[in-house]
Amino acid sequence: MAFIKSADTILIKATLTEKGKKLLARGKFKIAKFALGDDEVDYRLYNPNLDEVDTYIPALKNTKLLEAFKDPNNNIQFGLNSYDSGVLYLSADELKKLDGIAPHAFVQYLPILIKNTKTTYAPTIKEDKYYLSVNDETTTILNENLPNFKFLENNNTEKTKIIIESGIQLSEKSSGPFEYFSTIATKTNREKLILQKFLLDEDFLVEADNRLVSNVIGIQQASLFENYKSGEANINFSTENQNSSAISLQSGFDYFATFLIKGISNLIFDYASDIFGSLSSTPEDRKEYSNLKGPRGSVVAFNPLIDQQLQTNSTGTRDSRFVEFGTLNSVLFSELPTMKFDYIDTTIYIVGATTNSGVQIPLRIIRYAGL
Repeated sequence: MAFIKSADTILIKATLTEKGKKLLARGKFKIAKFALGDDEVDYRLYNPNLDEVDTYIPALKNTKLLEAFKDPNNNIQFGLNSYDSGVLYLSADELKKLDGIAPHAFVQYLPILIKNTKTTYAPTIKEDKYYLSVNDETTTILNENLPNFKFLENNNTEKTKIIIESGIQLSEKSSGPFEYFSTIATKTNREKLILQKFLLDEDFLVEADNRLVSNVIGIQQASLFENYKSGEANINFSTENQNSSAISLQSGFDYFATFLIKGISNLIFDYASDIFGSLSSTPEDRKEYSNLKGPRGSVVAFNPLIDQQLQTNSTGTRDSRFVEFGTLNSVLFSELPTMKFDYIDTTIYIVGATTNSGVQIPLRIIRYAGL
């Protein structure tokens, strides 16, 4: 739907779904609310370190807008949000308790979701994808022949996990030391920019293709993700008995199910940067565990579980979904030129339940097929 303003007249150009057409025909069609989205915009095209000049216009500004679709599942997968209405939920006493701090309706920095690649749990990213082994045979072959390649294992959810952090990602383009210290990853800034703004993602929605993924394994609330001034850290993501079945919330994607998992506090702080003299220290000196360059709010780790019929080994009958959705008998690793694998590429979507920020996880499901 689009608004077209001409002089003092506002026209509404709408593409109706089948339900909308039926209501219009009955004379009962009424616009009660609307949502805004920017699904056609690829923000990876934005480079904050480059300014627009006569000879350079950011590709982000040249993005073409999409027409509306009739299928409701193809409209606004990633909606835009307004947090101003949140102030309506604060009483006068609650506003006073903020003691001069802007209420959460005035959001200066909005948290994002980002993949963590710095912990020992994090799998290797190969060609922008995580790899998931569907059975023990595939796992054994990869471990014996590719000892430095870390991948997700369907039958072992403790070794590696998809780890997602929620927090503020600051640009390397800073306006000066004051901005740097007011937004650095300290406990104080976590309180000021995330907790007091009510922008902490405690729950996460995982959307996955239920033709492939049967379940999602989350982490226990007793898990820990914290570090200390000494440089050491306590990182423990325990997943025992944390199965998460699909919930009734409908996904915006066809054939996708939604799973609800809980996160834990992200207590990784940049202690070295509290001292002016340590600003030149290298990431190795600071022992970085987080991929966020600003205050961190929460973190979640999980494992997708693959449908049992997709788990047959090379001597068993290949499931038809590898034929229908995937690619057969492919050499996936240059180090293993004689070994062939079947694989299916899919994408998992994770959304923070509070901020509605999201991240996509490209996933390659692999099965050893033989020589």
